[in-house]
Amino acid sequence: MKEPTNLIVRQSQTALERAERQSDGRPSKRAIKKALLHPKVMGIVLLFVIWEIASLLTPANLLPPPYVVIREIVVRVILREGFIVHVTVTLSRILIGFTISYVIGMSMGVIMGAKKFWEEFFTDYVIIGLTIPSLAWAVIGVLWFGLKPLTPVFATVMITFPYVAVNFWEGVKAVDKDLVDMARAFDVSKKRIIRHIHISSLLPYSLAAVRIGFSISWKIVIVGEVFGASSGIGYMIYYWYHMFNMRLVLAWLLLFTLCMLVLEYFVIKKLERRLLVWRPQAIL
Repeated sequence: MKEPTNLIVRQSQTALERAERQSDGRPSKRAIKKALLHPKVMGIVLLFVIWEIASLLTPANLLPPPYVVIREIVVRVILREGFIVHVTVTLSRILIGFTISYVIGMSMGVIMGAKKFWEEFFTDYVIIGLTIPSLAWAVIGVLWFGLKPLTPVFATVMITFPYVAVNFWEGVKAVDKDLVDMARAFDVSKKRIIRHIHISSLLPYSLAAVRIGFSISWKIVIVGEVFGASSGIGYMIYYWYHMFNMRLVLAWLLLFTLCMLVLEYFVIKKLERRLLVWRPQAIL
């Protein structure tokens, strides 16, 4: 009985998908309307509408309209200014800085959550790391290393690792100890307890650490490139700021934002859905 039922369900789904399209293969009006009324699309449209209105109320050299910035992206940035080179440089610094931060923060957070001694030992380091301004580490990096690729990487590590450590610290403390005791009572091996209880409980916190740490790394690398680099997106923003060219400042800033969104939706969110498929979604 299950096979005919599954066949009927698949055929119904196929029929519904075909109904969403017109006979010539183009999306139906209903599908187009649904796509245009999607909250993300509406949010982006609202942002550009506000930007357009604000540009009409301010001088063009202070806030150019969206179509001017988009034209600059295509004509000046992508086609003339070595966009791929600068983006690759910035992404490499972000990945290196974030990876080092994640390893340090994860190690510190896990041992802080597992052992009271190390919690007391590292708490002040984490608090100090959270409170020192990002700009201070960028300036220190420039004074120590000069205009070298190490400067933004150093600033990223010093600013990001406390946030990662806090997430893992709280994650280890949130592990259900009753569940661990029950597994031990049923003579479950330590390896399986770590794999199926500890690691599973830490997954949401580790992915939160990825999202927070990666977003902070984006910002810090840009700040580090502004103060202590001769290439990268931050350097180009700083260069055109000195040229008093707001169009290209916004063009590079918009491209930077688009790169961040691409990584968020096509890498981090996909990873999150795959690893946390077991977690039920709360509906309010």
